[in-house]
Amino acid sequence: MDSQFKQHIQKHLNQQLIANDVWLGSALNSERAAAVLFPFYWQDNEPWVLLTQRHSQLKHHSGQVSFPGGAYENQDKNIRHTALRETEEEIGVPKQRIDLWGFLDSVESISGFYVTPFVGEIKEPDDLDLCTEEVERTFGVPFAYFQEPKNRINHRIKTSNGVKEYAEFTYNDDVIWGLTAQIIVQLVNRLEPTRL
Repeated sequence: MDSQFKQHIQKHLNQQLIANDVWLGSALNSERAAAVLFPFYWQDNEPWVLLTQRHSQLKHHSGQVSFPGGAYENQDKNIRHTALRETEEEIGVPKQRIDLWGFLDSVESISGFYVTPFVGEIKEPDDLDLCTEEVERTFGVPFAYFQEPKNRINHRIKTSNGVKEYAEFTYNDDVIWGLTAQIIVQLVNRLEPTRL
């Protein structure tokens, strides 16, 4: 990964300690703690983002595009360990091939999780071993695609808690929305107007 890009992203990420309750696996508002990896890799001399498509037979969020990740489990040392463990379980990338740069603000999911996104680089992105019960496939998107405003559709919906906004991206035939798009937008917004 280009060191200039890494440093540019890193200075826009959280580096301070996560709140102790979340770090150790309990979450705010009695929700469950979870973590995902926002994985970059280098292709064609530019940064790409690796995404997964959840298996179509899963009970929750089947077929959706997501980052590798999942719920904190009791054997996890902390929430960062959760992100690394889940990445290895889902796509077969061990922690030795992941360079973590920092993390983004935690986000609440509609399924009752308080999700901490860790951002970093996956080395040897072609060497994946998918857990086929959870992950149908992986694919990459150039990060510049997410930074281009015309590629983002912003929706507004009325809910019992007022008007909610959410973003959606469509890359080739893949629709990226929900929590995954929310996390992507958080990083993109932090980088504006310092786009490389």
